[in-house]
Amino acid sequence: MGLDLPVRTVDLQAGEQFQEAFSKLNPNAKVPVLEEDDGSSLWESNAIINRLCTDRDTPLWPRSNQRYDIMRWQFWEGCHWTPACSKFISRHLFGREDIDIEAAAEDFHKYAKVLDGHLDGRDWLSGETMTTADISVAAILCYREPCRYPVEGYSNILRWIAGIERLEAWQTVNPAPQAAE
Repeated sequence: MGLDLPVRTVDLQAGEQFQEAFSKLNPNAKVPVLEEDDGSSLWESNAIINRLCTDRDTPLWPRSNQRYDIMRWQFWEGCHWTPACSKFISRHLFGREDIDIEAAAEDFHKYAKVLDGHLDGRDWLSGETMTTADISVAAILCYREPCRYPVEGYSNILRWIAGIERLEAWQTVNPAPQAAE
């Protein structure tokens, strides 16, 4: 969108998210956080991306009732999709051997079927162009290879994410993650 936002990196390994200055911005001690010009802050990535689109007329966050469909997918992402994918991240990126990978796969398949079915015959989750719903749901898929998500057979998901990953804007802000060790 061509926004020129100042970016401040928070060193999570050093525990900067637990320092008082950061906890005033987000008492959950998590990133990302958007600090507004008036000193207020907004946390939760889906709220932030929608807020960043609000001041512009953009199909990413259209000024119509389509916003409710977009939010539906964003709630689904936060409540179902990301928790299902996160089990693979915990196992393969953070070495959590206690993660039952068979149970994780069962959970993943439950929600992958929903997403794949919805994308049948569609290029985007909501409407005729990319929206913040696509950004929200696609983001965690950048870890599908290093974290070994069982995406084989979900042709609509694979087609959709391949299309998103071809976008120059996506490549700029979401470079390929490093492989798991």
